Amino acid sequence: MSENIQDRENQLTARIKKLEAELARSEQAGQVKSEYLENLSHDIRTSMNGIIGMTNLVLETSLNEEQERYLDMVNSSVDSLLEVVNEVLDYSKIETGLLQLNPDSFDLRESLDHDLYLLRMAAEQKSMQLTCEIDPDVPARLYGDSKRLVQVLTNLVHNGIRYSSSGSVSIKVKNDGYDNENKILLSFSVHDTGEGITLETQKKIFNCFCQQEPCQSVSSDGAGIGLAICAQLVKLMGGEIGLASSPRGSVFWFTVPFREAAALDLPDDDITAARQEESAWYALQGAKVLLAEDETINRVLTETLLAKAGVQVTGVENGARAVAEAESGDYQIILMDVQMPVMDGLEATRRIRALEKGREKPVVIIALTAMALQGDREKCLQAGMDDYLSKPIEKDQLIKMMTQYLTRTALVVDNDIQSRQLLVRSLIEHGWDVTMAETGRLAMYEASLNAFDLILLDTGTPPLDGLEAVEVLRKLEEYSARQTTILGIGSGNESERERCGKGGYDSVIARPVTGETIGEMLSLIEL
Repeated sequence: MSENIQDRENQLTARIKKLEAELARSEQAGQVKSEYLENLSHDIRTSMNGIIGMTNLVLETSLNEEQERYLDMVNSSVDSLLEVVNEVLDYSKIETGLLQLNPDSFDLRESLDHDLYLLRMAAEQKSMQLTCEIDPDVPARLYGDSKRLVQVLTNLVHNGIRYSSSGSVSIKVKNDGYDNENKILLSFSVHDTGEGITLETQKKIFNCFCQQEPCQSVSSDGAGIGLAICAQLVKLMGGEIGLASSPRGSVFWFTVPFREAAALDLPDDDITAARQEESAWYALQGAKVLLAEDETINRVLTETLLAKAGVQVTGVENGARAVAEAESGDYQIILMDVQMPVMDGLEATRRIRALEKGREKPVVIIALTAMALQGDREKCLQAGMDDYLSKPIEKDQLIKMMTQYLTRTALVVDNDIQSRQLLVRSLIEHGWDVTMAETGRLAMYEASLNAFDLILLDTGTPPLDGLEAVEVLRKLEEYSARQTTILGIGSGNESERERCGKGGYDSVIARPVTGETIGEMLSLIEL
């Protein structure tokens, strides 16, 4: 009896060891695939970044109509290649359960406009018609992941155009009521006039690496995983997907639940764009930036883009040189590639952060990297980087992020309404991002949440006067290791200046506050 029990235990132990070995092999295979995709993504995106950037630079020069048409075709081809790369990476993320939705409030029609315009052009090239019909009872604004919704819909429309030799493709969006969670169910359908899909193909069309027509090669038809990604994305959004087909055409449909979002009173797009452009101009003029990039084309491209925006750029080709340059402490931002020879960007960042210990204001380090898999952003942040941009880099995206970090911030606490309005208006006109607080207590609260470059504080602000507030603000700085310029606003007499100087103020602005005194103040503040 004991021998039988021992045999069973041995068999069970052997099975456990076998399962553990299989699990280890599976994990190793997954790791190998992840590393392969990451390296593949890096190599492709690095080259594409140079192609896209240089093409756009040439498009900004004076060209004849034929040259411009050819370069537009280059951009179109690169966009198609990038779409394939993104499909492969998306499927990898979905397969490992790492793809996450990013819900936000959005306007359905506005979200579709840009992509539908491009798809209409593709349809017109085949003498086809593309129409979109959204029922009147579909809400204008929704809350959900608009990017993934548009990705699914445009993929289905693109396939409809691709597999139809003539006729039309039509999109219909309907309101299917509400579910148990009071979410609105929207039904999207894409009708095409193609030759139809066989029953055998319909059974496996949403599986990975299956194309609508098996006889067509992958090389002529993308990666063959677009519909598999669509099915997984719809499932991730809590919906369903399906199709119906006949020799007269096919219908792909999917339903997705959304929350309704209240309409917002948004500023005019042109006014918003003008304000953003003005803010970027102020922030970037004369800014000193270190660029670490080993690819010559990408380095020249980024240097050219930033120089045109008024930035002073110094370029280096590896992490070791970036560390040496950063020791000067003369840079406001470092744009750091991650994969470089001699020393990679992650190690260079760690060394720069070690050198900065005790320095009042650490330099902002932004990763410009071709790595785009889940976890890459976290690796950069853990190394000490402040932010992350994935290649191919879009000019507007880069300028926006740099503006965000270079824009100076001010906190204004002033009981005098007229001087407060004048201070706020003047600071905004000079490109500052301004926050207002009504009392010293609120000033301390705001300062505990945000790192301000400048605090303008009424010396007699009740219920906590300026001196008490400054004392607490200076204690907060002991934790952040970052010193803020604090200017008092008061009578400006000798006794007040002496009292404020001992209490932690850097200086005092005498009332009445005028445009001239504000101009003098700003000229002396070089942050």
